Amino acid sequence: MKRTATDGGPAERKVQLAGGSTFTVSIPKGWAQERDIAPGTGLFIYPFEDRLVVAPTEHASADRRATIDADTFETEMLVRRIQAAYAAGADTIEIEATTGFSPEQRRAATGTITGLVGMEVAEETTRSLVVRSLLDPAEISLQQTISQLRQLALPMHRDAVEAVVEGDAEFARRVALRDDDVDRLFALVSRQFYRVLVDVREMDQLETDRLTAFTQFRIARQLERVADHAEGIAEIVGRQPAPPNGEIADGIESLAADARGVVTTALDGQPVEALDRRTAVVDALEEFDRTLYDDGGDGAYLYGRLLERIRRTAKNGGNIAEVVSLVDAVDGGP
Repeated sequence: MKRTATDGGPAERKVQLAGGSTFTVSIPKGWAQERDIAPGTGLFIYPFEDRLVVAPTEHASADRRATIDADTFETEMLVRRIQAAYAAGADTIEIEATTGFSPEQRRAATGTITGLVGMEVAEETTRSLVVRSLLDPAEISLQQTISQLRQLALPMHRDAVEAVVEGDAEFARRVALRDDDVDRLFALVSRQFYRVLVDVREMDQLETDRLTAFTQFRIARQLERVADHAEGIAEIVGRQPAPPNGEIADGIESLAADARGVVTTALDGQPVEALDRRTAVVDALEEFDRTLYDDGGDGAYLYGRLLERIRRTAKNGGNIAEVVSLVDAVDGGP
C-alpha cells in the first residue's frame, strides 16, 4: 500500500504558478502542524543533489542538549560520555551528580572539558556542571582544521623517529604530549561532521556538503592515527637498551620518511602516486625487517614494533589516497 503524508510517507504535490514570476507548493495542513509549521513560519530551501531539502528557519539556532548522570558511571566512563556528547554535536552538556561529585570525578570532568575545543563550564555547583559551546559554525573551516592536523601529525611522526635514533627520552616525552592537540582537533572534526549529518543548516554555515564533510572526517581519522603511531614510536625510547646503530638508524629514518611521503602525496591530491609509494614502502619494510633481525641486536624486537608503526603509517596514507580517489570518481575527475 502506498504511504501518504499522514502516515509518514511523502507528500506529493505539484508546483503551481502564482502570478507571473512565483511558483508555489502547498503543504498538507496536518502534516505541517505535526512539524510545527504554521502560517508565517520561515523556511530555508536547500538544493541537495537530486532533491530539495526544506528546514524551518526558527530552529536554526536550536540548542542541542545532553544530560549525563555521573552517579551511574565510573570516572573513566564519565569522561567517555562527555567526549561522546561533544562529538555528537551537543551545544549544552549537563553533568549531574545527585550525591555530589567526588574530587576525582570533578577533576576528570573539568579536565575533559578543558580539552574540548570551544567548550567551557558555564555553571558549576556541588552537584552539577553545565557546559556550553562557544563555537560559531560559520567561523569553523573543516579544511583548515585538516591542515592543522597535517601540520601537527607529520612533524610529530618525524620527531618521534628522531627521538628514537638519538635516544633522547625528554624529547620523546614532549613529542608524545602533542597527541593531545591532535585528539582535540579530530574531536572537533568529528563533531562538525555529525552536525552536518543531522542538520542541513549546518552544511550551509560550514559551506560544505555531506560528501566533502565525510571525506574530511575520513582524512582526519587517518591523520589522528598517524599521530597515534608517532606516540607509540616515541614510547620506544624509554624501553630501548641503547639507540640503534648507524645502519639500523639510517634505515628507520629513511623508511619513516617514505611512509610520511605516502601521506603527503595523498593529501596533495595525487592518489595514484600515493598508492604506488605505499606498495614500495611496504615491500621495503619487509626486506628491512629481515635485516633487522639479523643485525638489530638487543633492540630488534622493539624496532620490529617500530617498523610496524611505520607500515601502518604508510597504510594510513594509502587510505587517504583511496578516499581522494573516490571523491575524484564521484566528481567525474580523472
